[in-house]
Amino acid sequence: MTKEIKSINIRLDVKDILFEDDNYIAVNKKSGHPVHQTLDPNRPNLFNALKSYIKQRDKLESDPYLALHHRLDVNTSGIVLFAKTKKANPVLSEVFKDRKATKLYRAICVGKPPQNHATIEHFLKKERIKRIEKMVPVKSGGQKTITEYKLIESNDGLSIVEFKLITGRMHQIRVQSALNGFPCLGDNLYGETSVNKKYNQEGQVLHAYYFKFFDPISDTDIEISSPFNYKLDSFIENSSNSNNRGKKQYYIFNKPYNVLCQFTKQTQEELALCDYDLPKEIYPAGRLDKDSEGLLFLTNDGELINRIASPKFNKEKTYWVQVERVPTTNALNELKRGVVIKGGHKTRPCKARVLSEKETAKIADRVPPIRERQTVPTCWLEIKITEGKNRQVRRMTAKIGHPTLRLIRKAIGSISMQDDLIPGTFKQVSKDQFKF
Repeated sequence: MTKEIKSINIRLDVKDILFEDDNYIAVNKKSGHPVHQTLDPNRPNLFNALKSYIKQRDKLESDPYLALHHRLDVNTSGIVLFAKTKKANPVLSEVFKDRKATKLYRAICVGKPPQNHATIEHFLKKERIKRIEKMVPVKSGGQKTITEYKLIESNDGLSIVEFKLITGRMHQIRVQSALNGFPCLGDNLYGETSVNKKYNQEGQVLHAYYFKFFDPISDTDIEISSPFNYKLDSFIENSSNSNNRGKKQYYIFNKPYNVLCQFTKQTQEELALCDYDLPKEIYPAGRLDKDSEGLLFLTNDGELINRIASPKFNKEKTYWVQVERVPTTNALNELKRGVVIKGGHKTRPCKARVLSEKETAKIADRVPPIRERQTVPTCWLEIKITEGKNRQVRRMTAKIGHPTLRLIRKAIGSISMQDDLIPGTFKQVSKDQFKF
């Protein structure tokens, strides 16, 4: 039986760009995204997606120049480096051909390596087994393959391991870690099927997180990094399929702008929750408009969803709102007392204040940016409400003469958005981290 290929839609924005100068650009590849064109010419790939992104961003009439001399497996995530100019192309060709780069990976591995730090060597050869290409160890005729590894952290069943590539063979980390008894979790080619099912993990948890090379064009070292955001604790929660049935799970997701707050979409061009590799069988507790950003709480705890979403529980929700002009004290007091919005509804009393520049300094830029008028100043407000009518906050600020330009939800009751959670990423939390 042929395994069905999951439909994907690769859209890049500024947060996916890890590094860029006049000659190079590095992208943070997501697991499941092919780097090159596959046998299916209609299947999206990172190379074409980056061309499209640059062309649209720079308003070019023709496709930009891009060249690529390395790849990551479909389910491996992390740094992919491209040449943007013809003079940079031979530089990267030499860097990869002559192994002049420092390349570090991190992985969630099954079990624990036999040593905390070691160098592993094999002679490997590519073989085709039932129409699948894989690397196998051989006594003669193979390519010498060398990898250094270092144990970062471990628990009873899993480990975080860092790998440094000395050579650059196909599937190198995946096959060598498996041959030494600590395969990458989720690896369906070299890993342990029963363990992958136990943790409900499809696709190896392997991430290219650091890349360094000397650039002769600029006469400097270029260093690129991409955070490894996996935690062992998140896999402990999913360590048994049988135990997970009915087990309550809780996640916070930093919803980007222009993303539907649902797992289904009407067209392939839309972005929805299904595009962000969120766990199955969890659902949003309350909604967030497509053009709003920030905290989305997802769970399979139906009772908690009801307590958050139902207006009768009066859960306080905190929003940071960018508005046109700076409201006067009288305008803020009007907002606090309650205003009449569309439909004749008078809003409940709320909390409102002007945020300082220090408080808003870490707010990430929106993609695309808001439309600002140069002659009209803006400011950020913090507004806390205990109800949730359709587009309520936007209508409240419009009522006092300060249209909303940007809206970010920061908290729902005691559940707050964490500063290290960048837009488009999620994190599992335990119930004892919040109270209702």
